[in-house]
Amino acid sequence: MKRLWSFLNIFEESIMVIGMTIMVFFNFFNVVCRYLLPQTPFSYTEELVILVFIWVSMFGISYGYRKGSHTILNVFTDRLPFRFQPFVIFFAAASSAVLMLLFAYTGYRMVMNQVEYEQVLPGMRIPMPFVSAAIPLGAAVTFISILKTGFEEMKGHFSRAGEKKEAAA
Repeated sequence: MKRLWSFLNIFEESIMVIGMTIMVFFNFFNVVCRYLLPQTPFSYTEELVILVFIWVSMFGISYGYRKGSHTILNVFTDRLPFRFQPFVIFFAAASSAVLMLLFAYTGYRMVMNQVEYEQVLPGMRIPMPFVSAAIPLGAAVTFISILKTGFEEMKGHFSRAGEKKEAAA
């Protein structure tokens, strides 16, 4: 199982690093061309940056969950009695998982609609399903990451509960 998480980390880190590099390069290049040339020869760069941004965002969400960088209401949960904290952890994980299932479902339907109507990006002529596939794929990977992180948080909470019992004894 460690190999799977290691592979996912490397895969998502690669998408994010390569994607951010592409976005910075093309945005910078587009701005330079806009001010130095009367007409920019790279009208497709905005489409490319948006395409890459979608991929980076969707896989960045999953990466953030797996690394524990997701937003959790620590201020709220830490003020609750210890016995109620697992309910908040479960609710946060369950609602995030449901949201990702909705993303995956609606993203899949969107991709199938784009395939059916053979939609393409107007400037680059790239099929739209390639752009939109990031949504259901990223949501599916994020769903798995949410389950993993939620399980680890619950396990950590109950191990802290055991430590508190041992310290009290």
